[in-house]
Amino acid sequence: MTYDEFKALVRDLAQRDDLTTHGLLPIPTLRQQSADALTRAELDEFLMRMHGEGAVHLLSHVEFETLPVPVQHASLHLPSGQQLYWIRTL
Repeated sequence: MTYDEFKALVRDLAQRDDLTTHGLLPIPTLRQQSADALTRAELDEFLMRMHGEGAVHLLSHVEFETLPVPVQHASLHLPSGQQLYWIRTL
């Protein structure tokens, strides 16, 4: 999957009411939807690139530690230790 295809996928998924909560797309859901096309590292790189370009905001979950462990693992973990769960498209 190319970066442009990834951006289109994120926009499409973020518009689906069955996958979002108040317009926010969970990163673990995006991982599930793109598992056949991208590695974890590729998805992380593309998300960070979109964030850097201002196409999305990446947000933490208020009570991250209450999420199931597999969901926590599927979130985005930055080298700084920050754990991001939500994607808000702009």
